[in-house]
Amino acid sequence: MPARSLGDSVQSGMFSALVRYPTYRRLWFGSQAASLGQWMQQVGLGWLAYSLTDSEFVLGLVGLMAGLPFLVVSIPGGLLIDRVDRRRLMLGCQTAAAVLAVVVAADVIGGWVRPWHLLAAAFLNGSLQAVLNPTQQSLVPSLVDRVDLTNAIGLNSAGQNMTRVVGPSIAGGMIGIFGVGSAFLLQAAALCGALALVSGITVPPRKPGQTVPGPRSVFDGIRLIARRPDLRGLFLLACVPTFFVFPYVQFLSVFARDILGIGPSGLGLLMAASGSGAVIGSLMTAARRHFTGAGRTLIVMTVAYGAVIVGIAASRSVFLTLPLLVCAGILGASYMSTNNALLQHRITDDVRGRVMGAYMLTFGLMPLGAMPMGILADHVGTPLAVATGAIISSVLAALVGFSSRELREL
Repeated sequence: MPARSLGDSVQSGMFSALVRYPTYRRLWFGSQAASLGQWMQQVGLGWLAYSLTDSEFVLGLVGLMAGLPFLVVSIPGGLLIDRVDRRRLMLGCQTAAAVLAVVVAADVIGGWVRPWHLLAAAFLNGSLQAVLNPTQQSLVPSLVDRVDLTNAIGLNSAGQNMTRVVGPSIAGGMIGIFGVGSAFLLQAAALCGALALVSGITVPPRKPGQTVPGPRSVFDGIRLIARRPDLRGLFLLACVPTFFVFPYVQFLSVFARDILGIGPSGLGLLMAASGSGAVIGSLMTAARRHFTGAGRTLIVMTVAYGAVIVGIAASRSVFLTLPLLVCAGILGASYMSTNNALLQHRITDDVRGRVMGAYMLTFGLMPLGAMPMGILADHVGTPLAVATGAIISSVLAALVGFSSRELREL
């Protein structure tokens, strides 16, 4: 890739990484196709779990099983990323995910599905995503120039959040018309499209002289984050809302059916509103070229995010809930993509896979948080459970920001 000046990059526009780098563009479209399928699956599993059991606890348990692999698989998966061919690793994960989607669809359409089937499917798919997601993220810095890295990360986040608009909207409509099995068939089709796109990319070779990490290096990413105050602050700030706030998405099925009374199509509308805001927030990060004062902004956005979720939990009107979901999407995506960009700029390629594998632990916290939220929801109701988690998140985020000088000075 030819080197360019910072001035050229600044003038290249919000979508410069997609325009200038054909290989990144192919990876981007493949990632979005895979993400589209995952959102369809999330809607399908959530709606099916709640329809079969009428239990918020089971709904939270499905989320827990989807996220548990991120706590178990992501660390050794990060080592695998730094050791093997990353393109083949992506292809293998996407192929297995497509096969799993077809099996689940057949199970549902055939009428054999049981709640434990959903738990198993969620766990298996989560295991694949715990390797696939950091593999895709670790490739981005090798496909674009450093001055375009923030733009590429923001575009990745924008694309994934855009699938939150399209995927749940399509899945909700298909469930309402053709039944829940159709959502899993569409997921398989989207993953096949991702396979076709990713199979055609060429991954740059590793730098000459870069050593292949041994098995004892599996925890290097965790050690580096723990040793450096700046990385530690970013990691903690990513963990808090992911555990205490993000699980609310898992319970939008409850809001759609029991609180707002808008059914499966309405669930797609709620997810679309949240996803629309997330696209806007991610594009705001993609357009940002200078990160002066980003640490303080990151802290403020994280605290405000929890406050908006409290408003969503208190709302009983669709017309109030939808704009609040858009605001929540903007804040959530802005803080996560900014956090990711700051982290990627502060690590080197030789440990990138292991650090991003460690960073994937935060993704496992969302379904892990869904479990206690589901238990609390069974006792006090979903709105109060969601509001409680959001308040705790804002308080803890403020404490992290106050106690970390390095984070404030980023």
